[in-house]
Amino acid sequence: MNIAARLRREQITSGAINFVLSAAFFFGVFGMANRPLHFAAPDNFALDFLPQAAAIALMSSLVPLLVVSASLRKAGARTGGGFVARTVLIVFSAGLASAAVLAAICLFGPWSEIGWSIALVLKLVYGTGLGVAGTTFALTRLFAHRGSEVA
Repeated sequence: MNIAARLRREQITSGAINFVLSAAFFFGVFGMANRPLHFAAPDNFALDFLPQAAAIALMSSLVPLLVVSASLRKAGARTGGGFVARTVLIVFSAGLASAAVLAAICLFGPWSEIGWSIALVLKLVYGTGLGVAGTTFALTRLFAHRGSEVA
């Protein structure tokens, strides 16, 4: 297995999926009307980072780990379930921490609202970046520890 090529392919896949899903959820939650979005009530734009981060961090680490682990097992490497769970927990925790920081900046910063188009770009960049970072961390860790039950 060409590790660099596999990692790049999974990063691109994760980035693209999380870009599209971030856009879909943004439109679903905030609509298509170009209007200012409030960080706090009634729009709660700041708090929307938390569910976005939770979903992206979980799936951007879990799915690639399961897919690539299956490929490694077919090639004879050992990959433990405990390793997968620990890695996903690390990525999930880091994703929620990043969302909490962004939410705090939004809520306690000098602004009370953000333009719709800027908010969309922010959510797309955040979702894509978090997805790529989660996948990169998880798979880099897997490749570094493949064949070892203790990782």
